[in-house]
Amino acid sequence: MDAGYNDIQSWNHIEIPSVFGAKEGTYKTYQIKTKAEVDTLFANEAFNAADKLQIVELFVPKKDAPRSLKLTAEASAKNNAKKA
Repeated sequence: MDAGYNDIQSWNHIEIPSVFGAKEGTYKTYQIKTKAEVDTLFANEAFNAADKLQIVELFVPKKDAPRSLKLTAEASAKNNAKKA
């Protein structure tokens, strides 16, 4: 989990539409940092109507991963340690 290849460069994702030439008013962007914000967004009628391009930037805690992926990584690490 702490390997350098897991470090993701920070981007300003909500600027992507304008970088590719989208005109103001033809897209909508959202930044989501909590589960409550996800719930609110998914309940939002305007969001669900999707009448224009929508970009959702979702922030997750560092080292957040599904339990199954974490278990697989741990098993792989143990197996690799046996070979060393």
